[in-house]
Amino acid sequence: MEHIIITFENGVKKEYEKGIKLKEIIDDIKKDYKFDIISAKFKNELIGYDDAIMKSGTLQLFDITTSQGNKIYERGLIYLFETCTLRVLGKETKIKIRHPIDKGIYCEIDKKVTEKEVEQIKELMISKVKAALPFEQLETSRIEAINYFKKIKREDKVKTLSYTTSNFVKLYKFDGVYNYIIGDLPSNASLLKQFDLTLLEGKGIVLRFPFTYTNGRVLKYTNHEKYVNSLEEYAKWGELLNINNLGELNEAVIKRGAGEIINLAEILQDYKLISIAQEIAKKNDELKVVLLSGPSSSGKTTTAKKLALYLKTLGLKPHHLSLDDYFLERVDTPLDEYGKPDYESVRCLDIKLLNNQMTKLLKGDSVIIPTYNFITGKKEFTKTLKLEDNGILIIEGLHALNDELTKDVSSKNKYKIYISPLIYLNIDNDNRISLTDIRLLRRMVRDYYTRGHSPSSTLSSWQDVRRGEEQYVFPYQDDANVIFNTFLVYELGVLKTYVEPLLYSVPPEDPEYHTAIRLLEILKLVLPIPSQDIPKLSILREFIGGSYFE
Repeated sequence: MEHIIITFENGVKKEYEKGIKLKEIIDDIKKDYKFDIISAKFKNELIGYDDAIMKSGTLQLFDITTSQGNKIYERGLIYLFETCTLRVLGKETKIKIRHPIDKGIYCEIDKKVTEKEVEQIKELMISKVKAALPFEQLETSRIEAINYFKKIKREDKVKTLSYTTSNFVKLYKFDGVYNYIIGDLPSNASLLKQFDLTLLEGKGIVLRFPFTYTNGRVLKYTNHEKYVNSLEEYAKWGELLNINNLGELNEAVIKRGAGEIINLAEILQDYKLISIAQEIAKKNDELKVVLLSGPSSSGKTTTAKKLALYLKTLGLKPHHLSLDDYFLERVDTPLDEYGKPDYESVRCLDIKLLNNQMTKLLKGDSVIIPTYNFITGKKEFTKTLKLEDNGILIIEGLHALNDELTKDVSSKNKYKIYISPLIYLNIDNDNRISLTDIRLLRRMVRDYYTRGHSPSSTLSSWQDVRRGEEQYVFPYQDDANVIFNTFLVYELGVLKTYVEPLLYSVPPEDPEYHTAIRLLEILKLVLPIPSQDIPKLSILREFIGGSYFE
């Protein structure tokens, strides 16, 4: 019998018979892994549990703590949840998979749900997991798929599939239910052991499961009321525009024109930012510092500068400060647990200098503020700043909401704004668009065109960025006075024209190739939108260029 050598990511080599199936290898080594293996790559190609391995090579295994494994787990769990919910509540029930919320996914349901029904759904899900029901994949023509979804009255699927450029589409079947799912699924339901359900009265159900950064644990649900209310407020923007999914966006672009969609989206967003400026102006006697923070590629710089313009129209004299200018000298940058410079940490900032200068400014003194030179890795002190009457500081940066940065400023003198692209647009009711994917696409475009970074380097560094956000940004969102949404309903169509060539440039042998393909699968469902009608003050200009503030 001929043998092959399998090399694992940790360098361990094992000998197996030629033609061994992936599931047999997993059975052999699973005792060495804390969590179930959800997905695998052999020679950088995704393979299934029943695939036979005929050659020696490197095998990568992904569990729920990895980005790839976690995304597959989420898709499979949502499919399982929807199937069981329809069994309990009736097949006419409408379910919309909305957005992440406290280490779970908020699932909107169009009818009143009781705690007893939630428990029934959970028990049914557990039974399917124990039965190890398979997720079966099949390929059919796009027309056949559209006709099927018309028959079962899934207009959201019909609209999505009507605009795809593919002649054939991949469907899945689970427990007799067919669905169109973007991305790969687990081999069977037995891998979906860890989850819980939380009822949100009058709203829906939060489907909770371990996220990448929870070390395989399902965390207890905490209701972030301000965040939930903001998500609901911004979801109404989609209803106002009559654009709730990609099919409706494509339809609107064709029937109403991209220019109208762009202008409506910008006006909605500007109206909200103006109302925030008005609230700040009303409290001008007390408020002296506006703190603006959000995760990477949220549009912090443009939002801060636009807010400054609006405050000027209300009689205030704002001054914009970026926390990036308060970095420690590069040689003093703290190291992370792996011995690498930890640029995401709050410890990278010269907190003592920042507090000292803010205290002096609020007393009416002049200070010489720094500008950070990213080439030399040092601060340069060239600008003098003094707050006039009606003066107010706008400080933006990743850590702006962390009170350690402004501990010498009274809370009554501070106004906190948390910003993020809170996407209210789905692919369809079952397939959501990740908030982090929107930011990743924005960052990729900006990194390539303004910083000279390759698409692969942006993709490979993204998990480090996300890890820093989990630790240093998201814990402070509840402290904000207001949450501002920087997502624009048309932006995927615009980003498509910039980012598609970049994603196609990622070669098959690149470790980030499958992430690039996953993003391309989403982008191919949206029509391209030209950028000429985008205002120079738009947040999107921060990423695609042509901003008034450049």
